[in-house]
Amino acid sequence: MKLVEAESTGSVEGDAALVTPPRPPHRRVSVSLLFTLTVLIGTVVTIYAVFPARHNLLLTQAIARHREASSTWDLSAPAPDALRVWLLGAVGKDAPLPGHGPGTPARVIAARRLEILNRAAALLRLQIAGDEVTYLVQRARGIAPEDADRVDGPLRAIAWQRGRFTVVAVGPDATAASWLAVLR
Repeated sequence: MKLVEAESTGSVEGDAALVTPPRPPHRRVSVSLLFTLTVLIGTVVTIYAVFPARHNLLLTQAIARHREASSTWDLSAPAPDALRVWLLGAVGKDAPLPGHGPGTPARVIAARRLEILNRAAALLRLQIAGDEVTYLVQRARGIAPEDADRVDGPLRAIAWQRGRFTVVAVGPDATAASWLAVLR
């Protein structure tokens, strides 16, 4: 049996048609499989190379902000009412705030608004029993992990969910139990 291609004609109308043997079926399948695997592997490698992993990015950002020696703050030593209004404007309604003010163990030293992953976040520097603790709050989007914990040298960073917000606290690892009891 010979395959005749309908589009092929000789140099002059009426010449004999060009007859080519059919392609073996196993060659068609292997070329198609090879092409599909090349595209699939190339797509996956490109995604991992171009887009960085974003898991626990808030922990990483909070640790970096805690280590910053000089920062410009939006508020310095704010009153409780001023801090609540600023927090409402910075990250939205019902943002969790640790106990602060006279008679409470946590005192807010300064506050600053950040953009992390194109979303607003509030960064607070707290004084708790002689320790400086960084407190980061951002509205959670999508499915966020319940809790995360990281020790980075002398620092401990802990993240948790509170309502619609993700909260991260960074402070000295040696006294983490005391400052974490105040914040949670």
